[in-house]
Parts: sequence; C-alpha cells; structure tokens
Amino acid sequence: MMLTTPKNIASFFLILGTLYALTACQFSADSQEEAPPEKLEEVGIEYIAHASFILSYNGKRLLLDPFADSTWISYTFPRNIQADAIFSTHPHYDHDGGIFRDLHPYWEGKIPFYQDPGKYEIGDFKIEGLKGKHCDPYGKEFGQKNTIFIFEVAGLRFAHWGDNGPINDTLAASLTDIDVLMLPIDDSYHILKADETAEVIQRIGPKIVIPMHYKIPALEPTPDKPKNLESIDAYFKNKDNVTRLEGHKTTLNVAGLPSTLQYLIFEHSPAVK
Repeated sequence: MMLTTPKNIASFFLILGTLYALTACQFSADSQEEAPPEKLEEVGIEYIAHASFILSYNGKRLLLDPFADSTWISYTFPRNIQADAIFSTHPHYDHDGGIFRDLHPYWEGKIPFYQDPGKYEIGDFKIEGLKGKHCDPYGKEFGQKNTIFIFEVAGLRFAHWGDNGPINDTLAASLTDIDVLMLPIDDSYHILKADETAEVIQRIGPKIVIPMHYKIPALEPTPDKPKNLESIDAYFKNKDNVTRLEGHKTTLNVAGLPSTLQYLIFEHSPAVK
C-alpha cells in the first residue's frame, strides 16, 4: 500500500494538472481544426423581366423598376411580389408600374416608393440616388428625369442605370467601385448606342454586367412588338465572357466576384405572363 504523504499529494496533483493542460490544448486544437469556415454574406438578386429586379439581404427585399401590365411591353407584372421598398429610376410606365400615367398598380400606396436622388437606408442596404438624364429623345413629358440608384450591402455595390443617356464626368466620379451594373442593352440600341454602352462599361469598370431592357422573345412572340426594342442575341453572339443562368435567381458575394468583366444573363421570372 502506498502511503499518502503531503509530498505524494503534491506530485499527484502536479501530474494531474499537466495531463489536464495537455488534454485541453489538444481539445482546443481539434476544435479549431473542425470549426466550420466563416459563412460568406450572400446577397440575393432576382430578375423579374424587362428592367425589374429584386435585391434581398438579411430579410429585406428591394424591388427595382416594376413595369405596368401590357403597356408597350405585352406581359403583366406578377401579383405576388413582396418588398420592403420600391426604387424606380424614372416615371415611364415600364419602370414605375404606371403611376405617372395613373394606371394604379396593385402595390401603389402599400409599399414605400422612391424615385428621387438622395440617400436612403432600408435595413442593411445603403442606397444613393444620382441625378441623371433620360436618354434622348424620350421622357420629355417628365423633364427627362432619371435617377441612377446605387445599392450597397454586404460589401457589394450594385448600380441600376435605368434609361439614362451617355455617361458624363459627374456620373463617372460618383459611380466608383461598382461590382454589379444593371445596364440597358439590346440589338436595336434603344437606350444607349454601341459606343455609349462600351463607354459606360469602360468608365465604371464593373465586375459583372447584367443586361436588361431588351425584348424577351418567349414573352413577345410578335415580331414588331414591342416597337423599337430587340433581343440581345446579336450583341452577345461573339462574346465568350457570358454566363447564362438556367433560372431567374442567384446569389452573389464579395469572394465570388470575377477578376475580369463577366456578363450575367438571367431567365425571366416564371410568374411573368
């Protein structure tokens, strides 16, 4: 039998403490190795049709440029859209739901509506509206008003061009560090001419360009409708930096941004008829 003396007790607790420390260190190291990687902050982007999108993050949804039913373009806006705010670049029926024309879209008065230059905050979204000018010769009935909106969230900066005309030095100075640019592009160059489109992209330098405001053949089977608007087939025919999604939704994060310019083409929402 081993006699328990004060010296033996001290030695025992010294050994026990050492074993505990080694075990704790090993547990800590194992925990660090098994810890899941930090989750990237994903921003949702959804294409409705024409120039309309939804941006979503952390429970907030922003609806951009909703269009009026069967006015110029032939299809109707979905009835089940939910949003915390609506941002409209200008008072044309294919960008404001027809409010300027007193068409009274179903969401009118139910969702906060913004169309003017200024700074806004909706949840984690920080929004800035830049004063621009609608492309010639359209929009003179409302003074060719067009607000280019910048949406900043989760380290990403989105810009919606609306129907703005060519870029100028003032706009270029404000449209800095844009990651995603929603830009009107179609084969008839209805809003921006070919050289104007190229200049906008070159001066802003986005990582991703999302074309919008073009004819969607699946929704517009009649050859001459809508008038003066074409598809994007010819524009993208010889470009290899193009990703065509199989749906109308995706998510983006800072780490996943491309190092060189990429075009991202969405399907329209199946809720559009």
